[in-house]
Order: sequence, then structure tokens, then C-alpha cells
Amino acid sequence: MNILQQFLSLSTQSAGIIPILALLFIVVLAVAIERVAFFAKAAPSGAEIDHRLNSLDFHDERSVNEVATRYRSTVYGATLQAVVEARSLNPDEMDRYIDEAIVRTLPQLDRHLWMLDTAVTLGPLIGLLGTIIGITESFNVLGAAGPSAGAVTGGISHALIATGCGLLVAIVGVAANGYFAKRVRLAMLCLDLIKLASVKRTHLVGRSTAGTAGIAGAADTRERQEHVASVRAMSRTMASDASGA
Repeated sequence: MNILQQFLSLSTQSAGIIPILALLFIVVLAVAIERVAFFAKAAPSGAEIDHRLNSLDFHDERSVNEVATRYRSTVYGATLQAVVEARSLNPDEMDRYIDEAIVRTLPQLDRHLWMLDTAVTLGPLIGLLGTIIGITESFNVLGAAGPSAGAVTGGISHALIATGCGLLVAIVGVAANGYFAKRVRLAMLCLDLIKLASVKRTHLVGRSTAGTAGIAGAADTRERQEHVASVRAMSRTMASDASGA
């Protein structure tokens, strides 16, 4: 008996449960392959993004535009473009503007992952249903006249295959879902890092630098004023001494 005949026999004994589980397994594999390709292409590593942000001058519009253009095809492209468009806003408005871009990016990150959750839940349940159907058929054979032991045990073993297939779907789905949940979380952290670094280095760092320069300038002004006052006082003293002589 070839593989196709065995599959058809199992499908018949499980009342069509085995083909359903095979379809679920194909869906899990398809979603996993699609998501691996997506994250490999559209979600660069966090270390690369962090390095770019640390070396980027947010006050240089040309540099910011170059980074946004470089990552335009990734999940960070919309957020970086929002940074470019919001540079002229105040910190609070810039924060909200970038948040909107991040929210619009979320559907790209968890797309199709609901299928993995569904397969993980349905796989064991459908497999258990197939096992119940198979065992019921075995008891029907047992109740018939003159059953053979092989017919009964063979039916039970075939019924347990449905449970095994359901567990296989769940195991692969759980592993894939856990991995992609981690990738989504890391991508979200990178998006938040882009927002925080942009707001800080566009406004707060520049403001702090300007404030420091202002304090230093005021100190220099006071020093010059004191020096001028001291020179004038010395000139008046010398003039008084000369007139008294």
C-alpha cells in the first residue's frame, strides 16, 4: 500500500479529520515561511538601527533624509519619514506625530500571526475529535459478529494518528508563534527607540546646548563688563592723583 492509499484510508477512518489537520499544518508552514522572509527583508537588526541613530545628526536635515530613504522599504521607513516631517514641530507634537506612524506600522508586524494562534488551538482539538471518531468505529467493529483482534487494534492505532497529527500542528505552531512574537517585540522596541532618540536629539539636546552656550556667553559678558569698569576706575584714580599733584 503506497502513501496515497494510506492517506486515503486514514482520511476515511477519521471522517475527513486527517486532511483538515494536513491543511492546518500547511497553513502553519506557509505563514512561518512568509514571516521569516518578511522579517529578514523588512526588519533589520536592532544593533544596526541603534548604530545609525547614534551616528546621526538630527539637526542635519540631509542626514535624516538619507537615513529615511535608506530604510524606506523596511518597517522603520514610515517612522523615519515621520521624523523628517515632524522636525519643525515642538516636542509634544512631534512625539504624537511619530506615534501615529508607529501605530500604522503595527499591522505589518503581526500580519497572519492570528493563523498560528488558531492552528495551535484547533490542531489538538481536531485531532482529538478524529481519535474519538476512530475509536467509535473500532467499537462498532468489535460489536459486529466475529471481529478479529487486528481489525480492532488497527482501528485504534489509526485513531491515535489523528491525535499525533494534531499535536504536531500545535508544536510547530507554538514554536513559530513564540519566535515571531519575539521579533515583533524587538521591532516595536526599535520603533520606540527611533521616536525617543529623534525627539531628544532634535529638541532637548539642542535646547540644552543652546542653554549652555547662553550661560557661557553671559559669563563672558559679565567678565568684560567688570574688566571695563576696573579700567575706568583705575583711569579716574590716576586722573585724580595727577590733578592733586
